Amino acid sequence: MTSYQATWESLTRHEVPQWFSDSKFGLYAHWGIYSVPGFGNEWYGKWMHDPAHEIYRQHREHFGSPAEYGYTRFIDGFTAERYDADEWADLFVKSGARYAGFSLAHHDGFGLWDSDVYRWNVGGMGPKRDLYGELATALRKRDLRLVAPFHIIRGFNWFLPGWNQWDQTLDEAAVERGLAEGWELFDPDFADFYWVQQTSRFEDFFQQWQLKVREVIDKYQPDMMWFDGGKFREDGYEEVALEILAHYLNQARAWGKEVLVLNKLPVSMQYNFHPDFGVINFEKGRDRPPVYERPWNDDMRIGDQSWGWVENQQYASGHTLLSKLIDCAARGGTMMLSLSPKPDGTIPEGQREPLLQMGEWLRWNGGAIYETVPWTTHAEGDVEKLIVERRGHKFWEYDACNADDRRYTQSRDGKTIYAMTLGIPPGSVTFEALDESVPVARVALLESEQAVQWTQSAEGLTIDARGIDFKTDLAAAWRVELR
Repeated sequence: MTSYQATWESLTRHEVPQWFSDSKFGLYAHWGIYSVPGFGNEWYGKWMHDPAHEIYRQHREHFGSPAEYGYTRFIDGFTAERYDADEWADLFVKSGARYAGFSLAHHDGFGLWDSDVYRWNVGGMGPKRDLYGELATALRKRDLRLVAPFHIIRGFNWFLPGWNQWDQTLDEAAVERGLAEGWELFDPDFADFYWVQQTSRFEDFFQQWQLKVREVIDKYQPDMMWFDGGKFREDGYEEVALEILAHYLNQARAWGKEVLVLNKLPVSMQYNFHPDFGVINFEKGRDRPPVYERPWNDDMRIGDQSWGWVENQQYASGHTLLSKLIDCAARGGTMMLSLSPKPDGTIPEGQREPLLQMGEWLRWNGGAIYETVPWTTHAEGDVEKLIVERRGHKFWEYDACNADDRRYTQSRDGKTIYAMTLGIPPGSVTFEALDESVPVARVALLESEQAVQWTQSAEGLTIDARGIDFKTDLAAAWRVELR
């Protein structure tokens, strides 16, 4: 078999493995030293250096100036003392997820794996454990696949106040203030952590980025990789990105694995990689069309304020999460959900509960989700209520879903249609697309053998839901067998 070459012509021939399309649902997490202060969001390390931001004021009030208390001081508080990879993996299995992982390093660059290519990682600091390696082992014991998410391509100059990677601007006055006050950000002893232009070179940063990604590929053999938005298609980046992607796919062949890469659509509206490569990834449904012809994934955070853990954050309900999963599956996509663990390694109960609710529904009704494909009709009901416009972008949100929202999937052989409502119908429900033109032979409640009363007419398939003892109150699913 011919090896993949570092060209888009070669790489776009790589096919998305069936296991991913069948899996439908996976979990990851934003976990790092930004969770230690527990305030604002996962960009704490950046905003604590921006005098115009509330996190800067919060940091000075609680910890002191960035000169007195630099961001690296939070490493000691990232203890992971209650982190149990087996407990995490058990929870992930119960949630119904088929793959999992966590961000290996966010924009701040602090690594959650035991690295030999740089010093700022959990192998030598903080917990002094291989947190990612422990999870990889625990997941594989349970036949869950491993995802490796990376954010750090955006790390150069990221900490600078006012820095914008797209137009290369910054807040000059704030930088001068930091230099005058002696912020740790500008200390040459920390140059290989902060990676700012005042103390380091982009060429060195980019070289280290390559070493980090290759190390994770070779050491942990992940089943899928995810990269946050970056200038992967620009001169100086693209050649390296092509080499790394080819290396990953060729290594996978040597391992005997079918792997994939998620290809993100960032706010720049330019895909990270060639649009025909990998699985298109939409963040929180941003700018996702109702139907997409290529394999796609929608990733979202469980919290309302931050991708990482912060105090007093509200979490999405099990109903909201399941509604999104069902809708994504109906439209031919998949869903990846990010959790927000605490710095000690615990997953808060407010995040665990909706996962277990989802898992309970999937335990009984997973046949309507896993290993299915879209039917000719995807959705019925008010779809417009799901799409919210913010800052010039459209996002998909699922808090308002109810039993009036109907979704369809079908078995791969086309002999069975799964008809679902995103809530429990109080009376009868009519699936309009299942009218007399569809040769229905039998209708059954997916989760049990309870009798189902149904009629079919020109208006659709009407099911009487009264008196049915549903096992959960999140959604309902029926198996419609065709003649």
